[in-house]
Amino acid sequence: MRNVDLDGDAVFTLGSIGVEKAMKVMLGCAEVENTGAWPTRKVLKNWGHDIEELNSRVLTAIDEGVEDTAAPGYSARLAGHVKESTLLPLVFAAFARYGKSGRFHHLDILATDKPGEHDKPSEYWDRVEMHVRESQPEFREVPYSDNAAFEAYVKRLRDSIAGELDAWWFCLHRLGVQGCFGELGKKVGWQIWEFGRPTPTLVRV
Repeated sequence: MRNVDLDGDAVFTLGSIGVEKAMKVMLGCAEVENTGAWPTRKVLKNWGHDIEELNSRVLTAIDEGVEDTAAPGYSARLAGHVKESTLLPLVFAAFARYGKSGRFHHLDILATDKPGEHDKPSEYWDRVEMHVRESQPEFREVPYSDNAAFEAYVKRLRDSIAGELDAWWFCLHRLGVQGCFGELGKKVGWQIWEFGRPTPTLVRV
């Protein structure tokens, strides 16, 4: 995410696909726990690709399973971080918009000579960065007059955004391992977090 202005397509493509797949696999685990079978093709199709809608489903699954985990207090803290974050919904909105229009946005405008049907994905990312600037005091003053300081500022800001997404991924992993998404989720939970990777600072207990 540090170079999103230069490598935006790579960031949004990998980010949106990775988040979508992680959400769907954990939702699938919850479905196995609830119905005894992996979701049918029809169910998966009904879930769609909209990350904002998938996130709503994931949060519902967490609410339904958090009390049945091995350590309910710990799991509740992880669930609280995921549910109370004001930044994650904006990141997911950016990923969702990219999934709907993405790299074809500007090509469609060139091909049709008409305004795009959807907002530019970059506008959604601007909202992410603006939210960080407005909500975190250390980012409110932007050093526009000093190039080196500005580059360092942008790096810190985007590292902060990446850290929030990293924390979300860790929470999904730990909630899975704790049994929030059922017995299968305990196994799959270990597969979505690299072994030995440190716990993100935002969710260290």
